[in-house]
Amino acid sequence: MKSAIRPGPKRACLLIPALLLWTACSGADTDATADTADMPEEHSSPHAPTAAEQARILGVLQAVFDGLAGDTELLAHNMDADIVMHSTDLRSGTAVFGSSTLPGLIQRVETGDETMTERMWAPEVHVSGGIATVWTPYDFYIGSEFSHCGVDVATLMPRDGRWKVITLDWTRDAPPNCALHPDGPPSN
Repeated sequence: MKSAIRPGPKRACLLIPALLLWTACSGADTDATADTADMPEEHSSPHAPTAAEQARILGVLQAVFDGLAGDTELLAHNMDADIVMHSTDLRSGTAVFGSSTLPGLIQRVETGDETMTERMWAPEVHVSGGIATVWTPYDFYIGSEFSHCGVDVATLMPRDGRWKVITLDWTRDAPPNCALHPDGPPSN
């Protein structure tokens, strides 16, 4: 017949820290009514930027969109010189891909007869060290005419002491496959 199992020194050494941890954690639960709205944003996710960092990153992408209205210096200032841009859309059920470069975009803006307007909303920003991504729905107008909508995915990295867009990819679609800006058409 076996004797009853008694905690030996090794089991006691493991049991004491576990009890201390349980006590500490269960004590924290008693304060569950504390308001978590005051927690800093950087603690919500390992890749969530602070509010200030998010504002800087979104400011760079917004400056690119603002540059489409005719300010090529704004485009060049906020995009890396070696940026590659890719788009994709479905035509008759077939995915069609396109790509362009900063010089090509600048030429399009300089020679275009109509102002281009791109608007984003509800962006998701993620940061890890020296890389940031923005995923956002957008709509796009040429002059006052709707052109297309979809999702923009921008990657930014620090260049010259500030964030710059190094890649910009987007889907090109139309409702109901993508949404229009919740504020309605832009006012020109």
